[in-house]
Amino acid sequence: MSRLLLWVVDRPAVAAALLVGVSAILASQVPRIEMDTSAESFMVEKDPARAFYEEAKRKFGSDNLTVVLVKADDVFAPAALRAVKRLSDALEGLDGVSRVESLTTVKNIRGDDGALNTDPLIGRDIPSDPAALAAIRADALGNRVFVPNLVAPDGRATAVVAYTAGGAHFNRHFTQEVERLIAQVTTPGLRIFQMGEPFAKTTYASYIERDQLTLIPLSIAVLLLVLFLAFRTLEGMLIPLITGVVSIVWTVGIMALIGIPLNAMTAAVPSLLIAIGFTEDVHMVAAYEELVAHGLDKLTAIRTMLRESGLPLLVTSATTVLGFLTLVFTDITGLVQFGWASSIGLTANFVITMLGVPLLLMFWPVPRRVRHSAAGDAPPRGVILPLMEWLAGFIVRQRRAVWLVTVLVTLASLAGWYSLRVDTDFMSYFPERSEIRQRSSELHRSLAGANLFYLVVDTGMEDGVKNPRVLRAIAGLQDYLARTGRVDASVSVADYLRKMHREMHAGDRAFEVIPDSPDLIAQYLLLLEGKDLGKYVDFNGATANIVVRHDVTSSFELNKLLAGIDGFVASTFPRNVRVRATGESILVNNAADYMAVNEFTSFGSTLLIIGVIHALLFMSLRAGGLSLIPNVLPIISSFGIMGLLNIPLNTGTAFVATVAIGIAVDDTVHHMVTYNRQLNLHHDQTRAMVETLRSEGRPIIYVSLALAAGFFVLMFSSFVPTRQLGFLSGLVMLLAMVAELVLTPLLMHSTRLVTLWNVVQVKMAREVVRTAPLLRGLSTWEARKIVLLGGLRSLRAGEHLVRKGEAGRELYMVVSGSLRAYDVDAEGGEVTFGTHGSAAMLGEVAVLGDGVRSANLVAESDTEVLVISDAALDRIQRRFPFTAAKLYRNIATVLCERLRDSTEARLVAQAAQRKAEAGSTIFLRD
Repeated sequence: MSRLLLWVVDRPAVAAALLVGVSAILASQVPRIEMDTSAESFMVEKDPARAFYEEAKRKFGSDNLTVVLVKADDVFAPAALRAVKRLSDALEGLDGVSRVESLTTVKNIRGDDGALNTDPLIGRDIPSDPAALAAIRADALGNRVFVPNLVAPDGRATAVVAYTAGGAHFNRHFTQEVERLIAQVTTPGLRIFQMGEPFAKTTYASYIERDQLTLIPLSIAVLLLVLFLAFRTLEGMLIPLITGVVSIVWTVGIMALIGIPLNAMTAAVPSLLIAIGFTEDVHMVAAYEELVAHGLDKLTAIRTMLRESGLPLLVTSATTVLGFLTLVFTDITGLVQFGWASSIGLTANFVITMLGVPLLLMFWPVPRRVRHSAAGDAPPRGVILPLMEWLAGFIVRQRRAVWLVTVLVTLASLAGWYSLRVDTDFMSYFPERSEIRQRSSELHRSLAGANLFYLVVDTGMEDGVKNPRVLRAIAGLQDYLARTGRVDASVSVADYLRKMHREMHAGDRAFEVIPDSPDLIAQYLLLLEGKDLGKYVDFNGATANIVVRHDVTSSFELNKLLAGIDGFVASTFPRNVRVRATGESILVNNAADYMAVNEFTSFGSTLLIIGVIHALLFMSLRAGGLSLIPNVLPIISSFGIMGLLNIPLNTGTAFVATVAIGIAVDDTVHHMVTYNRQLNLHHDQTRAMVETLRSEGRPIIYVSLALAAGFFVLMFSSFVPTRQLGFLSGLVMLLAMVAELVLTPLLMHSTRLVTLWNVVQVKMAREVVRTAPLLRGLSTWEARKIVLLGGLRSLRAGEHLVRKGEAGRELYMVVSGSLRAYDVDAEGGEVTFGTHGSAAMLGEVAVLGDGVRSANLVAESDTEVLVISDAALDRIQRRFPFTAAKLYRNIATVLCERLRDSTEARLVAQAAQRKAEAGSTIFLRD
């Protein structure tokens, strides 16, 4: 791995050529990226509701409509009617338009001497005769099908309704064509504008593009300014920018190559890359500058930085990429595309960071400020280092208070969750004074809203719609919809039948009801041509359709309305009749809610992945679990704040947690790896925590403040989701910073870590592992783990390891070199007890109980010693119980051997003494 990391330093020309070449190829593909504002990408692909919707469209036509509102003092004046006719005729000629309804295209139902007349409301030519115009006015305003769908009750507004096919590339072009037609027919005294799905989606796309081109660059500029003020070097500001821009180019280029479009979800990927990518770059640049400031030359500093940063960068990239990859297993195309795009982008960012940052540092002169620091004439330490030293002391002294505050904040955040609701309201994304909101409100007040859904009534039998009981239930449902106050208008075959029955009785309103006779109903339906009837009844009369126009844009409120409809249907309709709501708006809202919840719940799987990888990395389930705490708490707090501020959970706000988890994971891994390295170096947890905060505190603060400032700039957007994203993301950055600087050190202070990387890097001669009594029966891998959980101590020749009389509970094993055990006699001379070479074990009695050193141990040459304290033994027992069992067995074996040797030596000595005493007795007798 080290060779791979250092390849860019050894082959800078090749690495630079590779980076520039790939960037040029992918940059050429960026213009090919497509914008997709279609609704299909936000629907659940295999959802049965989608199949039902497609079947409903096949039977009753598209529900995608554009309403062109025409307002005048009197829309039945010749000038207004001519404008309506010109618009209607022109719209019918546009590609993608399947049907146009207006005062000049609909047929009127009128009784005529005992017969029904279904001629057009207005003939081919617009009349100028006041009497004819008055008759048209009376017929239109007296028709329940027309009011308020096509004309206002006061005659001051009318609509030209165009039903369209929609599609990824349809909306913008169609909207522009409609605007062109409106400009052609608008005359003084007429106010004309369009509203509907194509216009709304085109406006939505334009807001996204505007923010992408203005606010996001401004946000990045503010971010860079904060980095410059923090680092006070150009490299600290520009290197993250360069790698971020190249990452975006690679990502968008790959998206264009494999056919992933820019949509409401994938458009967030560039911001995601900037946010998460900046974090790694800042950590690497800060580590490099710190190494140079400690006196290392440029290349040595870069090599050391790569060795120390390679593991955290690999782990954070892998966990984040795997987390986003979980999204590709959903059934929503837009979410799948976002999962692939973000995973590709973060992988590209990893490659670019590993290639680009070392290259840029190699070619960039060492900043003067850093050179001065290395020379010993550095400027004052600034604020951060003293703050980190104070913070370390505060954490140690006030750990209980820290935990208490953490618990209280978490409980308060969880309380906010009770107010959090899932709600997708695309119209609320626009400011209240925006043109689209103003148009929507005016259309709602004047006629009927541009939002539409179908209520499909399935009788389950041919001609079942002709059953008077079913038709009365349909009419009752429409009356119920009108009473809710949430529905502007509804039209069904029941409206036509009630109008026809009334006209057959000289216009008497008492007969505006469903006839009792099925035969009469069948006769009425025969008078309606297929084009007029086809939108409301299928070909065999088994299924009816209620077209519902409304102004409900909130998915939460729409779901409440649909739930009320279900309740009414259950209590009113015959049991064999099924009524089901469908429509693009329903499917998109449901899918958006599903995406928001899926983004939210996917963090469970993401956190599981993070925990597993961290557990493997640090070879401890406990470490894996602890690493999640500072990652989870900022997310809990952010969602709690959303609930308290009444900010709904939707696709935009759920994205905040995505950013938070990416940043938090990165900082946590850097923190834990650095802490582990410092602990191995200093063998003191408090000292390791202080040094870790001194090293990692600066990049954590720089990144968090820079990203927070950059995100807060987005609050000046005119697009509500961008404002919410800016506020919540900036807030989460600050919360994540506090968690990393306070909670992570507190958690690490009570934990000894071992990384998989450390285990791999530990070098120990196989001969030592094979011959050392302490390591008997252990694999090289197990021996490495013991070394890391214990600790290695290096001694120079003549340096003492222990002195006689010292108290200690450490076990020692000579890894290399040799130790001499000696004592000092009464005359001050040294008495050597023995020399202990490689694999020898000493202090086995002291480690198992309170002991006082019985001899001095001094290094005869440069020596490396494995030190295992009683606390280290406890850690080994908790973390690796099977390895600990072998270790304890070996210690016991050595103790038994020492006891046996000591016993045999004592017996031999006693025998010799008795023999000597016996010989002395014989001599005296003689």
